[in-house]
Amino acid sequence: MRLTEDTRLAVKYCEALGVDEAEAFAQNVQTSEVVIERAEIQNERVKTQCGIGIRVIKKKKLGFAFTSVLSKESIEQTCRNANSLANVSLPNPDWVSLPTAAKLPRTPAGTFDPETADMNANDVLKLTMKAYNGAKALDNRVTIDDGKFSVVRGEAAIANSHGMEADGKDTLLSGYLICVANDKGEVSSMSIESDVARSLKDFSPKRIGEVAAERAVASLGPKAVTSFTGRVLLDYDVAAEILLQPVVASVNADNIQRGRSLWAGKLGEEVASKKLTVVDDGLMPKGIGSSSFDAEGVPCQKTQVIKAGKLDGFLHNSYTANKEKRKSTGNASREGYNVLPRISASNLVVKAGKKKLDDLIAEVDKGIIVRRFSGNVRTDSGEFSGIAKQASYIEKGEIRYSLKETMISGNAFQALKNIVEIGSETRPTIFQAYVPPVLVDEVNVVSK
Repeated sequence: MRLTEDTRLAVKYCEALGVDEAEAFAQNVQTSEVVIERAEIQNERVKTQCGIGIRVIKKKKLGFAFTSVLSKESIEQTCRNANSLANVSLPNPDWVSLPTAAKLPRTPAGTFDPETADMNANDVLKLTMKAYNGAKALDNRVTIDDGKFSVVRGEAAIANSHGMEADGKDTLLSGYLICVANDKGEVSSMSIESDVARSLKDFSPKRIGEVAAERAVASLGPKAVTSFTGRVLLDYDVAAEILLQPVVASVNADNIQRGRSLWAGKLGEEVASKKLTVVDDGLMPKGIGSSSFDAEGVPCQKTQVIKAGKLDGFLHNSYTANKEKRKSTGNASREGYNVLPRISASNLVVKAGKKKLDDLIAEVDKGIIVRRFSGNVRTDSGEFSGIAKQASYIEKGEIRYSLKETMISGNAFQALKNIVEIGSETRPTIFQAYVPPVLVDEVNVVSK
């Protein structure tokens, strides 16, 4: 890979400048996408993100610089820039070391698909049309409001002065469609459906269109419900947003060390219902966040986060791990070559239960199901409040009608303890978590 040569060049040149440690991270990401705006399919767009980020350490002082030009001259100038910044930075007494070389696991199966990698913008347009036609064919009352479909081909390489080298490539397909239904002048709320997959064979744009249309029609004829505190069934994306985002923030070792997590010092304690088990699996086959190495070149792994309701582990990068004299869990990530690594989950997986969605609905005597959430979730305190979109009222085990504008609120950490059941059908979400529907109790429901 050309990127591997670039990272080696950068590290070698930084060492010649006299730095104590050096790291180079290079990336080349090509995205082909088609956007739907106001029911019209726009022209295909192709975007490229390519460059190299260089991190150097001198006497515990950090310098970081990047460039989008991968020429020898530009890379060497970027090395000099990083070195200059290190010279004027303040030392970090907690700094220990960049990662040392380690044997990497085999690349997780299904993270790169040659068929997907060969797709062009016209192929993405065809996917978009399948979703579009799928929605229109389901019901003539449906119109498409917005959407986007894209294919991403990425490659990355990393090297440092401790002999660590890693490189890899991957593919990703994603798409969403927003629909509304109009029946004799009555307009439904907007419905959205999305999907994400590593390969074309695992991606179904037609299903996206059909589900988005189906949910738009289902939200016609909404009614109000008397406010109550009780059971709420959170669909995949909503469960990930309300319940899992605070979990990710709470097990982030940097937040733990900075005193920003309510779970600091609580390893082994009960933090959720015994029904909840969560792992972060960086080696999951076909996983959206799977790789053999993280953004620092550290081997990815499977890390138990919550086991039968008890807090079982935290997520580390090399910096937070070194501060505690432990090994990194391989959870360093970067949004691009132009930023320093941070900590994030790879594939946060909630262990599925044994009951399908219809079975969960059947167990609700009085409650609501929420398929989309528009509001705020405070990951530090767990407080959440917002509008329940694509929501329906459940009574005596059956969905009775769609709801008018309805607000839900509560605390995510308390909701984790109030989990009644977890569904059996898990799917990837836009929050890079694999989550089934989750039924929780004691949520505030206020309907106008």
